[in-house]
Amino acid sequence: MRKVELLSPAGGYETMVGAFNAGADAVYLGGSKFGARAYADNFDRDQVLDAIVYAHLHGKKIYMTVNTLVKEGEFSDVYDFMVPYAEKNLDGVIVQDLGVARLIRQEFPHIELHASTQQTITGVYGARLLKERGYTRVVPARELSLSEMKAIRQEADIEVEAFIHGAMCYCYSGACLFSSVVGGRSGNRGRCAQPCRLPYGLGAGDSEKYPLSLKDMSTIGIIPELIQAGIDSFKIEGRMKKPEYSAGVTALYRKYIDKYYADPNGDYRVSDEDLETLRNLYQRTGISEGYYHRHNDKSMVTVLSPAYNATSEDILKSVHDKYLGSTLKHSCDMYCELITGQKAKLTMSVWKGEDFFYEEVYGDEVQAASKRPMDEDSIRKQLAKLGGTVYEAGNIDITIDDGGSGTGIFVAVSALNELRRELVSKMDENLLPKNEFTTAPVEHFTDYDSYKASDKKNTLQVLVSTKEQLDTVLYYDMSSGLVNKIFVDSNLFLSTDDKTRAAMAAFKKGNDSTSLYVALPYITREEKWDGTKEVQRVMDALSGSSFDGILVRNLEQLGYLKAHGYAGYVTLDYGVYNWNKESVLELLDIAMTSKDNDGLFIDEISAPYELNFREASDLVAALKQKVDIPVAYNIYGHIPMMISAGCIKKTTASCSGRMNELYSENVSIVDRMNNKMTVTCNCRHCYNVIWNAYPTSLHGSLDKITGRDLFDDLRIDFTIEDAGRCRQILDYYTGRISGGSHIDIFGDKGFTTGHYKRGVE
Repeated sequence: MRKVELLSPAGGYETMVGAFNAGADAVYLGGSKFGARAYADNFDRDQVLDAIVYAHLHGKKIYMTVNTLVKEGEFSDVYDFMVPYAEKNLDGVIVQDLGVARLIRQEFPHIELHASTQQTITGVYGARLLKERGYTRVVPARELSLSEMKAIRQEADIEVEAFIHGAMCYCYSGACLFSSVVGGRSGNRGRCAQPCRLPYGLGAGDSEKYPLSLKDMSTIGIIPELIQAGIDSFKIEGRMKKPEYSAGVTALYRKYIDKYYADPNGDYRVSDEDLETLRNLYQRTGISEGYYHRHNDKSMVTVLSPAYNATSEDILKSVHDKYLGSTLKHSCDMYCELITGQKAKLTMSVWKGEDFFYEEVYGDEVQAASKRPMDEDSIRKQLAKLGGTVYEAGNIDITIDDGGSGTGIFVAVSALNELRRELVSKMDENLLPKNEFTTAPVEHFTDYDSYKASDKKNTLQVLVSTKEQLDTVLYYDMSSGLVNKIFVDSNLFLSTDDKTRAAMAAFKKGNDSTSLYVALPYITREEKWDGTKEVQRVMDALSGSSFDGILVRNLEQLGYLKAHGYAGYVTLDYGVYNWNKESVLELLDIAMTSKDNDGLFIDEISAPYELNFREASDLVAALKQKVDIPVAYNIYGHIPMMISAGCIKKTTASCSGRMNELYSENVSIVDRMNNKMTVTCNCRHCYNVIWNAYPTSLHGSLDKITGRDLFDDLRIDFTIEDAGRCRQILDYYTGRISGGSHIDIFGDKGFTTGHYKRGVE
């Protein structure tokens, strides 16, 4: 039976040593750049190199987190950053950015590619896409059920690494912009300020609660289920926590993993004492088993307090004394042969698991002693000086032969020390594994000439989410010819009545230069209700309709459309991240190369929300030198700050009971600054969207944006606006861009310029 890997966090070198002492098979760590825990201690270059050697000498593995999104202006640094670690045979890289993954696959094919949970992989189709692109492992969204994890492992045939213990994000990882929007500290850049741990009111006069603060996960009680589901790697969260936390939690999970394998059919039970120890190792108030057996639940949320339990100093000291006071050692046997007239000989033998290793070295010719001869105890003392190495002396056998002269032998102490150092170096080299992994070759799409952006710049796109917004747009005067695309939310599209369908057909007939697209949900999952069927329903409904394409919001949707032969146009939304040119090229490769079909045609990409205008401009300028694909830039809309499997309505009141219906409703939360944030409960797909309290509107910078002629389309997103406000926004922006009349509608309305100037760190 192949055993599951136990993967522990290491915020620093001491933590790594402690985790290995406690039984970790591998650790994940961050270097000085590009890691999603910017505020952890992290490792400098030499520490990472030492860590790789240390781990490999003991049959362990090191995975590096290069799991942030990388701006175009930073991308050239990635190669130089990775070179020394690649030369030391780093085992794997955990990656969010598709462009970074592309570079590593091309330049360092001997390093395994692992998809970070920040890629928001929620199903089989997204995982298959990544396997086609050379990934060996995915870390799926933490929100997935055990059955969903199992399906990915079996049907996508790719390794699955799953979180089993530690803190839980309220938002799907990679889909959170909350910290970024309110403070400029992006979770996609490892700088999350954790706004989910702050208090929020639920209405006028309501006391503050913590509806976004999830309890910590602890799955030690269901280890047998997780192993039986086929999960390959058990991941403990906590790179920013104390070394004692990593070692203590690792030791307990090691104990119970081994207990299961020793007797898979036996009575599996975690002792009360061990559960209490876990609770005393830095744990948020209350615990849950995460999402493995539930989609969401009030019992998973702290609600009243996000604070941590007090840690036990006695337990921390016990863990420190047991696991953090020493390094792992290989016991070795040594043999020294010193015969007058012959070269000095020193050998070492080591058992590493079930493998036996042997090395020998030779020195200068042994001389007869002229004065004081070397005695056996002195020689043994020098040979046993293995401090600073991964070895400790077991048996040291010594043969001394002066040829019967009676004078004894002489070897300089410095010569013995040099022999010992040379032998250790040779044994190190022998024990270090030879990396035989090579990324499987992948296909590349190179027909970039098939992409040709329109010569007409700064046309408008409009996204609508409600029936009144759709009606406003369908009956709006489009004679200016400015509106290029209209995106209709899939819930809205699938629930339209005959009258609305007729109106959409009439609109298309009267505005043949305006394309109609369906905007798929933010999250697509296969669970109690198969969310991928929604994609299929959209595909079926598009056939023979007046719609031209689909707005894709995640890799799962892209994979489904590709696997099922979708022949229409695909526009990629901001959440299919493309912060640099290489990530866009990788997305084109993902869409267009396939063994089974002709692929998809991506007709446009969307500039990410978190890039400032200069950075977005740099991206477009670099991209257009390679491929002339249209790029859209958002100029108006409430930013979706969180997409969560949790439901604020269910947590604070009760579930609507309308899961899987084409239904949604809005509730609200109020922050400490008295900002009211609307929360859309999408019951069809059972997720929440928390919208920014104020819309982003770039009307003040519109002349600069349009004057550059960089972006093909400027996008307006209607989410929680009523019909009257929609009409005002359309009047204003069409008037401004066409050079016609317009009325200032923002003077007394709250708005933000988002990341237009500040971007993110």
